[in-house]
Amino acid sequence: MSGPRECKLLPEIGIDDGVSSPLPHGWQWLRLDDVADVAGGVTKDSKRQSDPAFVEVPYLRVANVQRGHLNLDNVATIRVAPKKADALRLQPGDVLLNEGGDRDKLARGWIWEGQIDRCIHQNHVFRARVRGGLIDPRLLSWAANTLGAPWAERNGKQTTNLASISLSKIRLMPIPVPPREIQPGLVQQISDQLAGIDRLAKQVVSNLARSQALRSSLLEAAFSGRLIGRASDVDMVEELAGV
Repeated sequence: MSGPRECKLLPEIGIDDGVSSPLPHGWQWLRLDDVADVAGGVTKDSKRQSDPAFVEVPYLRVANVQRGHLNLDNVATIRVAPKKADALRLQPGDVLLNEGGDRDKLARGWIWEGQIDRCIHQNHVFRARVRGGLIDPRLLSWAANTLGAPWAERNGKQTTNLASISLSKIRLMPIPVPPREIQPGLVQQISDQLAGIDRLAKQVVSNLARSQALRSSLLEAAFSGRLIGRASDVDMVEELAGV
């Protein structure tokens, strides 16, 4: 298989794509709108929350949609028209992307896996539903969380306190799309690497906690006169630290 080459770049359409990197043979740059149907969510209408014709459903907010994972510890509910609830109902494999908040929140998100029945999403969360299996949702979300984040910052709007990017703009996000036949292998490789990083991060946290406990125990032993300058001091300090 040949190595990387300069791929066909996306045409200029009046937005700041930055520098498009060359991709491996067989890959291509496409817009988000080329690979997925992208939709906005529901806007809360406080005046109609008591409408008897409305149905109550859970919905995801920006706080639920984190970079690389979903936080579903606190999912609010909203009352909407039944047709709206049906139209916005999330399906497993939908990629969620944040529309606004702090600048570092733009385009961050992860994949819906059907964790909550009848769940929809608010207007500050976009939903990208991959069309025709063109790209694995995990690859799409990883691309949005990495390459897409600075792109969204460049092309979004900034007010005094908040940043946002419009539905029409997010549809133009460049996405590197690999050949379908290699996508499963890529997903597995990236998943394995991320799992290894998670294990390493947990080990670092554990080692830091152990180090802090040993330091406190060493100081306690020193100032209480229990250090005698022998090898047994190590065992005594570790016992005090509970490690």
